[in-house]
Amino acid sequence: MVPVADRFSVAFYQRLFDAHPALRSMFPADLGEQQRKLVDELAFIVDNLGQLPPLVERATDLGRRHREYGVEPSHYEEMLDVTMYALRSVLGDQVTDEVDTAWRLAYRLASELMMQGAKASSPAVDNFD
Repeated sequence: MVPVADRFSVAFYQRLFDAHPALRSMFPADLGEQQRKLVDELAFIVDNLGQLPPLVERATDLGRRHREYGVEPSHYEEMLDVTMYALRSVLGDQVTDEVDTAWRLAYRLASELMMQGAKASSPAVDNFD
């Protein structure tokens, strides 16, 4: 995905704000840095799928930070749909059933870790169960 990272991040945020306009206020007006961060985090997750300790550490920390931005559990499912849409829009037929399944499994692992990090950052609020 590296050669199409810029196209992916643009497609991701366009789809996100088209499908969920209320989420736009959670992001800066200039998305340049945000687009880079998205691609960097996805690359880290993919690169570390076989190395659980760094993946757990990074994803749980990411979840804690996203909690501070106002991310709620329902947003994770919405992001999966947006991620898969953006992947298909830039990779087209390269997103085979196997690729789709692999991305969904990786996303689910990362999002579960992120939600655990969010829950740990505010145990008094239990909407991350």
